[in-house]
Amino acid sequence: MDKVSTESVKMAISIFLKLIEKSSISGGEFPELFEALEDEETEYVMRLIEEESDVLVIRTGDSIFFSPGTENTLFGYKNEELRREMRLDNNTELYTAYMVMLGILIKFYNGESYNNKYRTILKTEELEQFITSKMAAVARDADLAQRDEELSFNFTSVSEYWLNLPAYDEKITRLSSSKGTRISLIARVLQFLTGQGLVNVESDKEIFTTAKLDALVAGYYPESSRRREILSYIEQLKDVHEGE
Repeated sequence: MDKVSTESVKMAISIFLKLIEKSSISGGEFPELFEALEDEETEYVMRLIEEESDVLVIRTGDSIFFSPGTENTLFGYKNEELRREMRLDNNTELYTAYMVMLGILIKFYNGESYNNKYRTILKTEELEQFITSKMAAVARDADLAQRDEELSFNFTSVSEYWLNLPAYDEKITRLSSSKGTRISLIARVLQFLTGQGLVNVESDKEIFTTAKLDALVAGYYPESSRRREILSYIEQLKDVHEGE
């Protein structure tokens, strides 16, 4: 498209700024923005903004979602910022938090690109047991050092850290504000994901994905080949565990 109107550019910028402010907008709340996206020029400018700013703007149903791209350090998080958000002490804990996130994806979605949602609820105890079985299988991988290098993910340290944590502590009443157990780490990760509008959690026990996460996973999340390789490696470890 060679030329676009000034009005289309202004409207695309308005949509982008509103998404930065709210991370998602609904048609009922901002009908004029939704209507504007039906305009070919406005939609074209939005695609340019996405490309140049490394963000994802996803429209699904009556909602538009905003999410930083994987390499975006302006709208996304740096490692130290993520550690601060989830109250993690070091990168080993941060990579373990990533493992929790990957576990959630595997438990909710399947298919070649992990874009098919096949369940609606996941209990935190089931997630803890799932990750523990995976980390136990990781620890038995004879080629673990090579796997760490190939996938650029420190499975060695993560599996050791996770397996040395107790599953839970009955004295803990506020999981998301505590440390030192697998369940409390999961709770802190879930609190962060809830703040990002990606999951909902009931009574610290039941996890539900949001329309935003469903849209991100279906359209964008597994596009990285390395991410797919990590997910595939974790998932196939189930066969190792069950085959014993």
